[in-house]
Amino acid sequence: MTYQPTRALAELSAQHDVLRAMMDRCEELLGQDAGRGARTQLSREVTRLRLAFEAHNVFEERLLRPLLEARDGFAAARIDRMIGDHVDEHHALQQRLNSKDTGDLRDVIETLRAHLDAEERYLLTPKVLRDDVVTVQGTR
Repeated sequence: MTYQPTRALAELSAQHDVLRAMMDRCEELLGQDAGRGARTQLSREVTRLRLAFEAHNVFEERLLRPLLEARDGFAAARIDRMIGDHVDEHHALQQRLNSKDTGDLRDVIETLRAHLDAEERYLLTPKVLRDDVVTVQGTR
């Protein structure tokens, strides 16, 4: 499916909202008693978050190259490095979401929030994702 950048922006923003709601739920469970039922529910919620983040990354990573190629002054080597760094960061966050340690989970959720905030500040903006710049291919 073809996405106009403003539509891609809306979709990515909506996905970020869903991820943040999932992180809120995980943090809520992290703050509860560590009884067996709470641990089981936390495990389920973290798994849901990890799977949603993975699906989001597939969608986002497919859009990233055409968006960056459409921007003036971005050389191919710079785009390759930017995408590689971004994909590596996604992979590291996904791996850290496999942790069973509550301290690690709190830390990775905080890091994931910062990651989403940075994406919204520097990439997912109407200034970057303008319909007059590029049309990108989505995954749906």
